[in-house]
Amino acid sequence: MRTLISSLLILVTTIHQGQAQQNTDTIAIASLILNEPRDIVIYEPEGLHKTDSVRIIYLLDGEFSNYRYEKIAREHFDKDIVGIGIINTNRNRDMLPVKEPENFLEFIEKELIPEVEKRYTIEERILFGHSFAGGFTLYAMIHRPGLFDKYIASSPTPILNMVDAGTYMQLDNDLKEDMKFFFTCGSKDMKQVKKWSAILKNNLQMLTFNHLQWKHEMNEGESHNTNDIVTLIKGLH
Repeated sequence: MRTLISSLLILVTTIHQGQAQQNTDTIAIASLILNEPRDIVIYEPEGLHKTDSVRIIYLLDGEFSNYRYEKIAREHFDKDIVGIGIINTNRNRDMLPVKEPENFLEFIEKELIPEVEKRYTIEERILFGHSFAGGFTLYAMIHRPGLFDKYIASSPTPILNMVDAGTYMQLDNDLKEDMKFFFTCGSKDMKQVKKWSAILKNNLQMLTFNHLQWKHEMNEGESHNTNDIVTLIKGLH
């Protein structure tokens, strides 16, 4: 019996040590731009001091932000990362270019970022999105040059109106400082995602930029449903 209890204690301790340690808080922002309240989940690494400078990542599709941030927290990064999960109320309206993404982007820029970042000293501001949210990540990058220091787009779709070479030359011209862009698809991703990602990659390869630093990867073995985590971690390293 003593041996069994000791084994159980070792198992519990091991599980606890393997868990990502983080503090989680939820706030509500009464958005005047969107005319609705928006719930925001804030993830902080345990032991973070308010005087510490941090990388801050805005996680679109915030209802999935818990497991995504847990993966971040398990990694070893040189700088603490704070996660901001933006919970959806109407995903299609906010993410799709043919709907109302400009209002959602304005909410992020003028209401969300000022409210969240008054709590921190920011070293790097990052936007991450997957699928429709990946497409919105490109939209945000093109329409608000330099709002984020890095844009990470996993399996972005639809992007057919956001692949033209001229769009990215104009983006580079509008930038005053260096900006990073990382986009991916999975080798088992949806056909249209792989097709348009390849077109964008090929168009970018023909250009020379002053400030836009971009990278594309096809994640071997990943499907549309599994590409998000691989992309997220690679994009943060």
